[in-house]
Amino acid sequence: MGGKMRFMRLLLTLLLTLALVGCTSAQGTPAKPPPPLPTIPAVAEGLSSQSEGRFEAIGYLYRTPAGACLVGGLSFSQGEVPTPLSATDAIWLPDPPSLPADAVLDSAGGVSYLIVRTRGQLSPKGSYGPGGGYAHQLTQATLAPLSVRDLSMKLLLDNSAIYDNQPVRLSGQIMLGVSTALLVDQLGVGGVPSSDAQQIKLVGMIEGDALRVRLTATSGGIAHFGPVQVVGIWRRSALYLLAIIPN
Repeated sequence: MGGKMRFMRLLLTLLLTLALVGCTSAQGTPAKPPPPLPTIPAVAEGLSSQSEGRFEAIGYLYRTPAGACLVGGLSFSQGEVPTPLSATDAIWLPDPPSLPADAVLDSAGGVSYLIVRTRGQLSPKGSYGPGGGYAHQLTQATLAPLSVRDLSMKLLLDNSAIYDNQPVRLSGQIMLGVSTALLVDQLGVGGVPSSDAQQIKLVGMIEGDALRVRLTATSGGIAHFGPVQVVGIWRRSALYLLAIIPN
């Protein structure tokens, strides 16, 4: 009799446990954030880690009357026509493939540009393109246009995992030091961030003197600040810069 009672109590406990699990499943559990996507390097990052072979990177497709190349960033501080931030990191595309029919390139002064994800065969370092002016070349290239998401800083920071490894465009106030840069949504007097300001660290190729002359210097001249738009690849806690556009 005692054994039968113990069995009944065990069975009742099991049924109650299953019922509780069922209720929990019906109510749902908080969704876990998606796992981080594999990081696709920017152009300069890719070139720093390999000298030839299969290559994949995100950068700007940059077209001029002389041809097409892939660049790691653009400067919008030197006039009406954007120019590559670094000529040494530009990759010549001898036979650029056609883009999809719905791809929209921005254009200014005879050049056009578009953020793309590219794959191809990186040639050994040498002299390529017009006048041998390019140290790098990519053959058998494929180009996939990437749309840039216009976001507020708050939306990006509140949904960081969703936008990981995606190109984004943000507006804010830049604080530019000697070798560091920070984007904030509010600046106080003298370029000091407000106590409750949203902040995003900017990394990668940070433009220097050409951008500084478009900004306001702090009283000591050590840093510069002003309104900008920034375009870059979101990396969970920082923005890898592709362009800074002063307002």
